[in-house]
Amino acid sequence: MVDGKCTKRFPKDFINDTVTHIDGYPIYRRRSTENGGQSFIKTISNADIDIDNRWVVPYSPLLSKTFNAHINVESCSSVKSIKYICKYVNKGSDMAVFRIENTNVNAPPLNENDEITNYQIGRYISSNEAVWRIFGFQIHERDPAVIHLAVHLENGQRVYFTDDTALDRAINPPKTTLTEFFELCNRADAFGAFAQTLLYSEVPRYFTWAQSKKWMPRKKGTPVDACPGLFKSNNLGRVYTVNPRQTECFYLRLLLVNVTGPLSFQDIRKVDGQQYPTYKDACLALGLLEDDNQWDSMLAEAALNCTGTQIRLLFAIVLTTCFPARAQMLWDNHKDSMTDDILYRYRTRYNDLTISFSDAMYNESLIAIEDLCIAIANLPISHFGMSSPNRSASDLLNTDMNRELQYNTVKMAGIVIRNVPLLNDEQKIIYDRIMLAVSQDKEDSFFWMQKVELAKRSLFRYLLPRYDQKMASHWPLHLLALQQLY
Repeated sequence: MVDGKCTKRFPKDFINDTVTHIDGYPIYRRRSTENGGQSFIKTISNADIDIDNRWVVPYSPLLSKTFNAHINVESCSSVKSIKYICKYVNKGSDMAVFRIENTNVNAPPLNENDEITNYQIGRYISSNEAVWRIFGFQIHERDPAVIHLAVHLENGQRVYFTDDTALDRAINPPKTTLTEFFELCNRADAFGAFAQTLLYSEVPRYFTWAQSKKWMPRKKGTPVDACPGLFKSNNLGRVYTVNPRQTECFYLRLLLVNVTGPLSFQDIRKVDGQQYPTYKDACLALGLLEDDNQWDSMLAEAALNCTGTQIRLLFAIVLTTCFPARAQMLWDNHKDSMTDDILYRYRTRYNDLTISFSDAMYNESLIAIEDLCIAIANLPISHFGMSSPNRSASDLLNTDMNRELQYNTVKMAGIVIRNVPLLNDEQKIIYDRIMLAVSQDKEDSFFWMQKVELAKRSLFRYLLPRYDQKMASHWPLHLLALQQLY
């Protein structure tokens, strides 16, 4: 009771029939005495209270009578009620926090600052759970089993090696579920012929991944009429997800979930007898990718009322976040509108209205688009299937320098002054050597072992507030940035 009201909202309302509430929980039938319901008088605190069906908690009469306890069984009919149950199923064992006290008056007192000794956290195991664990019964189980399936480019599987095993690993790379799927489809028996009718994700239903890292035919389950000696289970195959930024691997995964029985990495790129050079081209030939009509219309509409700078920014956002199927075609169709402001600048500079678009103007526009792509996603436009612009060496350096110096140098100088005294010995040695090379304006190379590499990363996490993978890829530029501070 809170403020004189029941938190479980008793008494409930009378209702003639059981209905499902909007949140998925049932509202049980509770008949009034006028409608055939029951009631009785109960004395509580010397007061007679009329108890009717509105006060009855849901229960199972049969189970309550059998086990002499309150037991209720309900059927889940909504996501909300299932979530309520799973919250208790997955909450873990009951826990208790307790404190240790010395009851011996003659013993020295416990150290009050020793929280580990004073407070302990323990897990409560009931007698039923203890017996269950002693006999080794399963605590939980999942059905059906889910088999994770690898996806990687050719010779792109993960390899673990040491100095002694590096050569052997390079000659004999480890087998994966994907490479063995190709081997299974190449088998010259009935199992191989049947595997050629399966998608990659369907293989775990009929074959099991053995410890020898091979797909072996299942021997239990429902017999498969099309392939004698093979059995079907209810196992599920789940291909690992791939970020669309990993373009070729992403399109390979798209082919794997749509093409049955490929024989190799090259065979999966073959459509109607024609071999395509990339997985993306094969996806386009199969019609697995949406066309770029919406992006084409959007850029055409933007050309009516936007400047070239705005259209280039819009195109860069489409490239880096929407991954169009034919980015090069979009560029070819709208490169004039993206280069319109550059053409105007040339005509104004030379006072000649007869100047038209040229390759140099298009190249300048591509450079601006690539700078935007690098600023947004740290990826060049070649990553999105477009031709790279022609850049001079000085332009490359200036572009990287401008990007790396887009932060408050005064604020960074304060961070450097505050955090240099906090460096440990190894970090201080690295810092002094780098700053000595920068101050003397001499080129130098630094080769560090793993331990020193970790110290270097810790050093620049102290010094550079915008340390991320993009900045790590341009390590020499950090030295130039630090040089600006001193």
